[in-house]
Amino acid sequence: MDGDAAQIQIRLVAKQEKYAVSDAPMMVPQSVQRYGLSEIVNHLLGNEKRVPFDFLADGQFLRGTIASYLEEHSLSAENILTLEYVESMLPPTEIASYSHDDWISSVSASSSSRFVVGSYDGVVRVWNAQSECEQELKVHDSAVKCVQAVDGHKVEFLSGSQDRTAIAWGNKNGQKRALVEGVVVNPSGTHFVTASADATIRFWSLAVPKESEQVGEQPQAKKRKGSRMGEVVTKAAIGTLAGHVGGVTCVCFNKDQESQVFSGGWDHSVRAWDVASGVNLSTNLCDKVVLDLDYSAHSKLVATGHADRSLRLWDPRSDDSTVVKLKLTSHKGFVSGVAWAPKSAYMLASASHDGTVKVWDIRSRTPLYTVAATDAKDKGKKLLAIDWHNELLLTGGESGSLRIHSVNSQYDQE
Repeated sequence: MDGDAAQIQIRLVAKQEKYAVSDAPMMVPQSVQRYGLSEIVNHLLGNEKRVPFDFLADGQFLRGTIASYLEEHSLSAENILTLEYVESMLPPTEIASYSHDDWISSVSASSSSRFVVGSYDGVVRVWNAQSECEQELKVHDSAVKCVQAVDGHKVEFLSGSQDRTAIAWGNKNGQKRALVEGVVVNPSGTHFVTASADATIRFWSLAVPKESEQVGEQPQAKKRKGSRMGEVVTKAAIGTLAGHVGGVTCVCFNKDQESQVFSGGWDHSVRAWDVASGVNLSTNLCDKVVLDLDYSAHSKLVATGHADRSLRLWDPRSDDSTVVKLKLTSHKGFVSGVAWAPKSAYMLASASHDGTVKVWDIRSRTPLYTVAATDAKDKGKKLLAIDWHNELLLTGGESGSLRIHSVNSQYDQE
């Protein structure tokens, strides 16, 4: 029997109640692909306006014919194949672009209408949704490497710089010293950690001191001409986490367990720490430098971006320190930024030196979408920063453009 005539029984199931149909088995050609299956579901739903669907077999997206899936997994066509279907994600749509004079190193959305940007010109800028720059903060004396918005706190956001300071911006400003590569706030908005080129991670309180605290004999950063650094009170760290061999490039909190943070660095390791005790709980090793990482409270996985153009997914609950749960490859340059979708266990975005953003569903080995710049001045320029806030995807890099895309993710946390 040829491929077009071969049949198989399938059962269609959906977790999205509004799209549920009868799960009674039905016969379909083994040659059918996603589009044909989507037409069947729309017919069963009686949709006049067609809704695009994706289909999963045993938790993985169906990307070819049913026949090719059966062959790849050595399955018999005599069995009933259960296919879960979900509404397809639409392509990201660029809705705004804000220009800067220098490279953008970091972006963080404090809301859907307010965005904090750190640049290599040493300036922290705050933009609103009307394309207006509300603030230009010129306190740092060197490139700003990281920014982080703070929710519901008198401190509005944090910035870290190559001038060896991290500054908490709000009613009063506080700082710490050591060349800062990354900064992140805990989910409660009470503490933050910084990743530094001196191979350490430091733990800080966001409480604003009434006067400067003693921070030891650390070298003082040079003041920028016209800087207001003299108005800034200085804080001391609560604790220091040491164990990396070489610079720490990135850090993030475990959103399920605020006493735990994850870090990555030049020593090719992804580490878990208990910030209260200072203990290095686990060390996961890989082949290349870790450039960025993010933890998902929905999937319980850590995603990392690397210098070998790959993304890796790690399960911090695993006892095996060398096993990568999943490796995703598609970028043609360093993967400089990763960000989980805030409401999904499966959606992930990555930014790369190849100038593209890729949107992934980790149930597929290939990206759902690759987003390249359309403006001539942005094409092919390195991307260095990414943030996913609600349905907005923010990126920035070498071109100096803060680009904002609207992301329509129908299948949120499941």
